[in-house]
Amino acid sequence: MATDDARQRFADLVKLNGLTSKFINRETERRILEEGVTRYELSLDEARGVLRTVAQDEGLVFESETGRRIQQVLDKHAGKKGKISKQQFLQASAILRDFSDNAIGEEEAKRQVKRIMVDNGWQPRRAGLLRSRRWFSSVDA
Repeated sequence: MATDDARQRFADLVKLNGLTSKFINRETERRILEEGVTRYELSLDEARGVLRTVAQDEGLVFESETGRRIQQVLDKHAGKKGKISKQQFLQASAILRDFSDNAIGEEEAKRQVKRIMVDNGWQPRRAGLLRSRRWFSSVDA
């Protein structure tokens, strides 16, 4: 069982990580949790609880949480055929930016949406005059 002092020091560490950016990516989240478990001797559940509490108080946003929400949005857009149009893709990236309180840029949002699409096996729908998928290929992976 960790002491209140250890929890408070861990909470301060989480706040320090939120000073540079309100958006916490998966790697940073994992590193913070590892420090909570190893250095502050918290259980994983305690560390996760402190992390979520501080994040809610400080307005921090997690990539894992926003990714899960966007995956649900894309799942609705993909439908039975598993295809997502350019307009739906751009809407999803705009929604992702809203979820992250504009902590990530437009290009990063597009990269994350593309990664979610690839991970789930969803395909881009052809668009444009020549009916190509170039709009999807042009997004850096």
